[in-house]
Amino acid sequence: MKTITFILNGTDVNCEVEETELLIDTLRERFKVKSVKEGCGIGECGACTVLIDNEPHYSCLTLSSKIEGHDIKTVEFLSQSGRLHPIQEAFIKAGAVQCGYCTPGMLLSVYSLLLKNPEPDTLTIREAISGNLCRCTGYQQIVEAVKEVVKDPDKTEKADETKGPEKGEGLYKVTKDHIFKTLTEKKESRIIAGGTDILVKARKGEFFGGLIDISDLDGLKGIRQQNRHIIIGAAVTHSEIKINPIIKSRAASLSIACGTVGSPQIRNMGTIGGNLVNASPAADSIPPLLIHDGVCILVSRDGSRRVPVEDFIVSPYKTSINNSEILESIEIEGLEGYREGYRKVARRAALAIARLSVAWAIKEKDKIFEDVRISIGSCTPMPFRPREVEGFLKGKEKDKGVFKEAVDMIIQGIVEKSGMRQSYVYKLPVLEGLLIEILRG
Repeated sequence: MKTITFILNGTDVNCEVEETELLIDTLRERFKVKSVKEGCGIGECGACTVLIDNEPHYSCLTLSSKIEGHDIKTVEFLSQSGRLHPIQEAFIKAGAVQCGYCTPGMLLSVYSLLLKNPEPDTLTIREAISGNLCRCTGYQQIVEAVKEVVKDPDKTEKADETKGPEKGEGLYKVTKDHIFKTLTEKKESRIIAGGTDILVKARKGEFFGGLIDISDLDGLKGIRQQNRHIIIGAAVTHSEIKINPIIKSRAASLSIACGTVGSPQIRNMGTIGGNLVNASPAADSIPPLLIHDGVCILVSRDGSRRVPVEDFIVSPYKTSINNSEILESIEIEGLEGYREGYRKVARRAALAIARLSVAWAIKEKDKIFEDVRISIGSCTPMPFRPREVEGFLKGKEKDKGVFKEAVDMIIQGIVEKSGMRQSYVYKLPVLEGLLIEILRG
């Protein structure tokens, strides 16, 4: 058991928790907060949403030990004055509440949005609630309720600067030496950062000999520029990458891609390091990392080594990382003067993996391709860059014939890598149209 201290709805609290105890269970069982409900248990429905430092998170995929020193809000916080919050009143007025199961999480997502953006447009509102599924009302009434609050600036609040209690000195402060020692002694242990994949696997019955949380480890946070390169800590979240000004200006495709991962809650929790180590063929961050010549920095007791992203992923869901190593950071080349982008084809806009994805960075002058970088995901066992096609396009004039020849080469390369899969009947025509659109600009 561990003792954790945090702020719950404005009050300093502490309790003992099990090593693998989830926040949803701590809130419901130890603090009797029943508004936090479990729906899916795998981070898709949003019924368990809470705010951690005013950002939405899924409590069903958050270890309680992770909230040490943080500010936690549940829907009870909104009506602590004894009156309904303006957001709650607006939901009632607009008929945005039916069974009420999803409502607490939905209210918290809206509250978090309005703290950051008191005048959101419809698209922004829809994106903010995209991680909260409603089975009763549909979403139009919910959007209308938020718009009603936005009409009256006095009803919205500004983000507070409240910080949680300081972490106890050394209480959960992990060091690299401690992690390396644990990895050596407990070979069945697994690294956890965001937990959005590994805790889902654990709930589905996959056994681990213990979890080693590295999310607070020194050196795994932050994004910094180093000459023409950008260093991204492995524990940086997708939300942080999405809005980071360095990434937006010099690696725009990565910013866009991380903004398509899961839902707002998943993006607030999931890390780029986890996305890489998980090594899914559909991982959103990998195609942009490839076009930016990403390099993984791996560290162990024996030192560090650099492995290009292309070599790091050796097959679906398998990497070249050793059991004694951790991924510390990713180094990418920053690009200037390129038009960059990322397109993802999925079954729905949020909470869906890519059926097909393309990242690109293209530099041209006077309708001549000076440099073309393309990476394709979720189409072959591993995302890849068709470098021979990039070489073919370099110096070529933008022309329909050139586009077709380049795209034909890419399609042929995909079939050679994977054979003719059943899914290619719809994937390859879609990919062909996307690639021509991208090259045309």
